[in-house]
Amino acid sequence: MSHRPVDIVVADDNAVLLNVLSETLEECGYSVRSAAGGLEALTEIRRRAPDILLSDLNMPRMSGFELLSIVRRRHPKIKVIAMSASYPRGVVPQGVAADAFYEKDATSIAQLLLIVNAVRNEPDSQLLRVSNPVWIPKPSIVQGGSCVPFACPECLRAYPCAIDEKDSAHHWSCPHCLYRVQLAFCPAASEADEQSLVYYYS
Repeated sequence: MSHRPVDIVVADDNAVLLNVLSETLEECGYSVRSAAGGLEALTEIRRRAPDILLSDLNMPRMSGFELLSIVRRRHPKIKVIAMSASYPRGVVPQGVAADAFYEKDATSIAQLLLIVNAVRNEPDSQLLRVSNPVWIPKPSIVQGGSCVPFACPECLRAYPCAIDEKDSAHHWSCPHCLYRVQLAFCPAASEADEQSLVYYYS
């Protein structure tokens, strides 16, 4: 009886690294699909949900922060590994919807393979499934605040969120369904290690 190989979607906007990671995982017997960014990864996941998603956190158009948050809500059975060079110590950054973390540039590909193998063999019941914030691109704050268009993850209706630079937290109840939401702003690559503005569902 033949067993289906573990299916992995790898998302990274660095084409060279994406190719290296994909080829290495394929050589180890995994079925690999490559995605050049978050939106491309979502397309692959819609075609067929993978067993594992390996995603960079800092990507243009749709960051890994946003991608992982969406995947955790829509496909909670997918095991997720986040990767970045901006966070030291190999620990999943606070608020990131991932089961494991791979520190790029500081750890070897061999270490990544150990992480993938550990996540693959971890029973679903042992994986951490905590509430995660809704990640959105950080808005440009102008004098007097800024308005961010936002769609409620519960009822999917859009409404504007007023952001004030002085706010210590960004949370609202949806005006349509009253679902309470808190937001996290994706840090720009240059400020990723600051891990700024991470908030959770109440």
